[in-house]
Amino acid sequence: MKYVVGESVIHRRNGLATITDLKVINNNEYYIVKTLSDDSETIYAPVNGADAIIRKIMSPEEADVVLKNLKGVLEVFNSNTKQRRDAFKKRLSSGDVNDIAYLYRQYYFYKRDPDNVKLGKSDVDMLEYAENMLLSELCITYKVDREEIESFISHKIV
Repeated sequence: MKYVVGESVIHRRNGLATITDLKVINNNEYYIVKTLSDDSETIYAPVNGADAIIRKIMSPEEADVVLKNLKGVLEVFNSNTKQRRDAFKKRLSSGDVNDIAYLYRQYYFYKRDPDNVKLGKSDVDMLEYAENMLLSELCITYKVDREEIESFISHKIV
C-alpha cells in the first residue's frame, strides 16, 4: 500500500496523522509522519512496512460496518483492575479500528452509568483516548464536524 505526501492517515498508536514528506535515508525510503496529538514528534515509517505503523482512513462503507458492529458490543468491565487495564492497553495499542471502537463503546456504557463500575483514572484516560481516536477518524470519514459527530453516530447505531 502506498501513501502520498499530504495524505491524512491513522497512526496505529497516536491516531490522526499526516504524511509530510518522503525521504531516503541509507538507501531506504521513509514516510515522514506528524501526528495531530503531537506535531513536534517526527515518526519515520519505512515504506516497506508502513502498514504496521500507519493505515488509511476508513471509507464511509468501512465506517458503516464498524458502527453497525458497535450495536452488538456488550458492556463488559472486568472487576480485576490489572486484567482490565491490560486488556484496554492491548486493544488500544493494536491500532485496529474495531478494538478502538470496542473501547469507545465501553466508554459510552461507563459514561451512561459511572456508578455501575469503578474505573481508575488510567482506565478512563485510555477510554477517552480511544474515543478521541475513533471520533477524529469518523469526522474525516463522514465529513462531519466534531461537535456533530456523536449525534451522527448515535443515529447510525440506533
